Amino acid sequence: MLAYYDSIRNVAAQDVMHADGSLAYAYAHTLVPILPDQFVYAVDRHRQEIFMANGFDRVLGYRNDDVTLAMTFSIIHPDDQEAVTALVRSAWEALFATKGPIVPMEGVWSMDYRMRKANGEYVKVLRQACVLSVDESGHRVDSTLSICKDISNIKASNEVGWQYGGPSADLHRLNDILKGLENIFYRPSAREMDVLAKLAEGKSSRRIAQELNISQHTVNSHRKKLLAHTGVRNTAGLIALAVERGWV
Repeated sequence: MLAYYDSIRNVAAQDVMHADGSLAYAYAHTLVPILPDQFVYAVDRHRQEIFMANGFDRVLGYRNDDVTLAMTFSIIHPDDQEAVTALVRSAWEALFATKGPIVPMEGVWSMDYRMRKANGEYVKVLRQACVLSVDESGHRVDSTLSICKDISNIKASNEVGWQYGGPSADLHRLNDILKGLENIFYRPSAREMDVLAKLAEGKSSRRIAQELNISQHTVNSHRKKLLAHTGVRNTAGLIALAVERGWV
């Protein structure tokens, strides 16, 4: 995907000539292919400014040129704002605690919450955010990318869901940060759902590993992450929660 960004940026730069290349860079990002129910935006982390927005007009009814970073937070449903802010803060803290270089697009934070359309109606949105680019040292984030999708037709709850996919991150403070926010819940990944289903059947980690064709260590790792992210104490509590939430 990074190679794709570079290629369209180069093509756009040939057609839109500006001394500093900034407009060409922004124009290139508007060429990102998105579906009719998606909108995207990219943020310059140093300036704390959005330098590319696309699809807001079609999905939410706002002019793409009018979208700002503050505006993307202001249209979050008031009941969801605290949870979303806590999740974003946690994501940045986990990123800054990462040892070694930051690799663009290697880890993705997913969040689903309600956003207000220009007509006042609220829709449920799934937002997937990742690092788009870093500086030469690899330890400083230059820009981030968020790809959002209207999922109102498949999810209409008032809950804020979250999920992280990618390299292990330091999420040990997450439960403390999210404590007291009753409308926020962890959303298991597809593989975690597979493990949960097997656990609910009373199968051992060894048996689950064999049936899913993964290592026993991986099964145990999924189990530990599920316990940590959901805040339950043991596997029995995890299974009870999975049944309650309709995951199995």
